[in-house]
Amino acid sequence: MKGGIVISNIDFTTFMLNVSNSDIEKSDIITIGDTIYYDVTLVRKPMLCPYRKSKMIGHGHKRKLIKHPAVREHNGIIRYNANRYICKACGKTAMEKNPFTFSGFNSSFLLLRNAMKTLANLNYTLSMISDELNISATRLNTYIDSYITIPHRPLPESLGIDELHSKELSKRNSRYLCILVDNEKRSVYDVLDSRGKSNISLYFSDISREERRRVKYVTIDMWEPYRDVAKTYFPNCIVAVDPFHVVKRPHSNFERLRLDLMNHCDYGSNAYYPLKKWIWLLIADNVNLDNDRVYNGRFKMKLNRRDLKEMIFDAFPILYKAYHLKERYRKMNQERSYEEALYQYDEIAAAFKAYGIRQYEEFTSMLFTWREEILNSFRRPFHDRKLSNAYTENINGKLCAYLSVSRGISNFKRFRKRVIYALSPDVLYGLTSNLSSCKRSLCKRGPYHKTRD
Repeated sequence: MKGGIVISNIDFTTFMLNVSNSDIEKSDIITIGDTIYYDVTLVRKPMLCPYRKSKMIGHGHKRKLIKHPAVREHNGIIRYNANRYICKACGKTAMEKNPFTFSGFNSSFLLLRNAMKTLANLNYTLSMISDELNISATRLNTYIDSYITIPHRPLPESLGIDELHSKELSKRNSRYLCILVDNEKRSVYDVLDSRGKSNISLYFSDISREERRRVKYVTIDMWEPYRDVAKTYFPNCIVAVDPFHVVKRPHSNFERLRLDLMNHCDYGSNAYYPLKKWIWLLIADNVNLDNDRVYNGRFKMKLNRRDLKEMIFDAFPILYKAYHLKERYRKMNQERSYEEALYQYDEIAAAFKAYGIRQYEEFTSMLFTWREEILNSFRRPFHDRKLSNAYTENINGKLCAYLSVSRGISNFKRFRKRVIYALSPDVLYGLTSNLSSCKRSLCKRGPYHKTRD
């Protein structure tokens, strides 16, 4: 064959089935419809009786059908003619050791490995993997339960804590899961079935104090139980609030002020128009304000973006104050080091309080209540990155997508195993012949009485 390689049937079979030529007595490959059949008979080798330890003799064959990966768009089946033996002394029969899979299994080792590798990708639902590998979703769940074991791992030096909304997976009377992330290694550390303070406290109380003392940084959002737990169980840690959760508050408050002002204007008036059409000048970054002036039909004159911006501020002085407060905090958040933020923070917080803008009241209170944790977010202990929950939010996005495409998952133990296995490089799978199940024990349905008309 020009430009290719010719492989004999037996060589192709040994390549696909991972057995050596010397072990094969007879083999063939047959394609029927969309299924490829590998007919294999192995060389009969000496075998001792497991009961009497005497030599056994051949006693025919037993055909076993084993699912096996094949080329795309084709199913694969190993038709394995297993050698059977009989002991003359006791009359007991035995089968040779199956090199393709565990005893009693109908999926080959290679198919099991392919299934576990695909389960590590959360973009694949169980039904998608089932269609791809021809393994039932129920069997895939059994593989998750049996082959993935989450070992105890040391607590990370930098721990991220966040929540994920899931009414189906969370503990009773709770609607949120708690996600624990290793910020430095960028992997999932664990998933808890509730973000409640008592639940998280119970989890960390089972870990030795010596290990907890090694945690140096804890990043959280502004959920107060997280702060209480961190200060209670990690005596040496620095607690930092995710800066994104902080900086988005003045932006949303500024938008609320803009809407309140717009709603007090007559619809379509000259005051309403710039707040509706040109507010992006007060929100977008790096806007060229000094563009060429162009004719504006509303105001019957030529204006550039700077003119329009000044027009908004002249009409609404409170918006001018709110804009500059927001920009002062945003600039500090983006550009300042920890030492510089220490110098500027109190001055900015005092300015928010002094202006007394109603829409900023919640943010102003937050600046004083969470002062220490907000300032800690300016520290850069790893790779010149600020302390934040950025990776935790990234994980949450993946988990939300996984829950969405899966169309409902209610078994928390199984969810936890797959998520940690998929998003933690140091958690591996191990194939074994012993299968187990994390199936929940639910209350039996009561008696059913059909009503007749």
